Amino acid sequence: MIAAIGGVRLKSWFTAPEFFWRARQALQQAKDSPGCSHALVFPRDGIYFSLTVWDRPEDMMSYAHSGPHARLLKVTPRLAHVLYFHHFPCTKIPNPDVAWQLWRQQGQSAA
Repeated sequence: MIAAIGGVRLKSWFTAPEFFWRARQALQQAKDSPGCSHALVFPRDGIYFSLTVWDRPEDMMSYAHSGPHARLLKVTPRLAHVLYFHHFPCTKIPNPDVAWQLWRQQGQSAA
């Protein structure tokens, strides 16, 4: 399995309604996608995170480039700052706190 965690920070409070409307659609798309074992969103320190777990990288990429998620990616630069995404192999669904720690460590090593 492969997990993906990403974080975004909204550009402004007035971009929130559109961002959350689109993010909800993308979350539902993930939950309905073949190969998705787990999908959730959660806030932490003013950053909004998505955490998904996939059976195969191909399933993740198919989701990422189609439907509501692809449409969200196109408008995200207008709505939010994408901080970064981190992908990592896993044998079970990671706890959001563990995934967040890995995300943070990856960001610190990239800086």
